[in-house]
Parts: sequence; C-alpha cells; structure tokens
Amino acid sequence: MDWIFSLIILIAAIFLVGFAFIAFIKPALAKHFLQQFAVSAKAHYTEQLIRIVFGLSLILYSPRMLYSEVFFYFGWLLVITSMGLMCVPWWWHKKFADKVIPWVIQLLPVYAIGCLLLGGVLVYGVLG
Repeated sequence: MDWIFSLIILIAAIFLVGFAFIAFIKPALAKHFLQQFAVSAKAHYTEQLIRIVFGLSLILYSPRMLYSEVFFYFGWLLVITSMGLMCVPWWWHKKFADKVIPWVIQLLPVYAIGCLLLGGVLVYGVLG
C-alpha cells in the first residue's frame, strides 16, 4: 500500500511543478485553470476529494518521509480543512474564491514559485 501513497504524493508534486512551469510559459492558461476553482458544486466536491486523498496519503506515508512530522501535520491540515469545506455550501467556497483568486492571479509568479518549491519539497521528502 505504501507505494500507492508515495505515487499519489509524487503525482501531486509533478502537478505542482507542472503548474509552475505553465504559469511562467503560458500564464493565460494558468489563470484560466485558477478561475475554475469552485465554479460549481461538482468542481468544489472534486477539489475537496482530491485534497483529502492527498492529505491522507501524506498522513499515512509520512513516517517514511524526511521531515515526517511536517508532512504528517500538513496532511492533517489538508484533510481537516477539506472536510470542513465539504460541510459548507459550495457557493460559500465560490464567494471566497471570487475574492482570493484575483489576488493569486495578480501574484501569479510568486504563487508559481511557491508551487515549484512545494513540489520539490514533496519529491525530496518521498525520495530523500
């Protein structure tokens, strides 16, 4: 089972690194992707489910990772916040996204660097 958790974490890392490169190479595509967050109930619940699966993978695989406590608590943070968001109407999440996403888009290069760093740290944590 461990290999599944490590694979999920590595897929998330590749996604983050890929998003960072897209943000620098094709920022319009990255902006469009960000604007799709919480646009519908389906998008909202899909996003939360992905975050929960990723968070649980971090929790369960963290003992085998470098900096295991950091990844353990980060996993719990993702699971708890995602479960909380699952309990509120999706349009509340959309209202929040409508306020935050324009700010993220304005700071897209900084956000992309953060994604690149987080993706790299995840790879290092799994493979290190």
